[in-house]
Amino acid sequence: MTLTADRTAELEEIVDTFRARAFINRDLTAIDELLTDDFVDHFAPPGDPAGRDGVKHRFQQAADGFQTTRVDVVHSVSNGNVLLQAIRINMKHTGDFMGVPATGREFWIPGFDAFEVRDGKIAGHWGAYDVSRIPDLLGLNAADSWAAMWSSTQS
Repeated sequence: MTLTADRTAELEEIVDTFRARAFINRDLTAIDELLTDDFVDHFAPPGDPAGRDGVKHRFQQAADGFQTTRVDVVHSVSNGNVLLQAIRINMKHTGDFMGVPATGREFWIPGFDAFEVRDGKIAGHWGAYDVSRIPDLLGLNAADSWAAMWSSTQS
């Protein structure tokens, strides 16, 4: 194993622990424990709270409509203290989303994550996810629901 592979595995372990606790098990105490005090989420929409408070807000908002069942890592690579991953987020529709009650439908959306790690904690995050697929995957008319979906992320 090379030094780069060792570092990638170390960063993956930190990110996997965070995802398992905060994203899948909905243990929001992991946000305070595993993100740095000065954490920056470059994915945060305008108007969202900064730092860890924003992450809690977004995770709670997502949990109102969906349960993340697992995150599949398709590809993972690191450069220094940054881990970049191509992922599939596996979800189940468990609550109200855009006025649609839980359907129980299971689906996945693709995405990319990048995490900056400092002193064993996550200090920064960048992400891109194909959330535009969600209305279609739930059987909604995506053209009619776009504005509602994006405005719901701003509340």
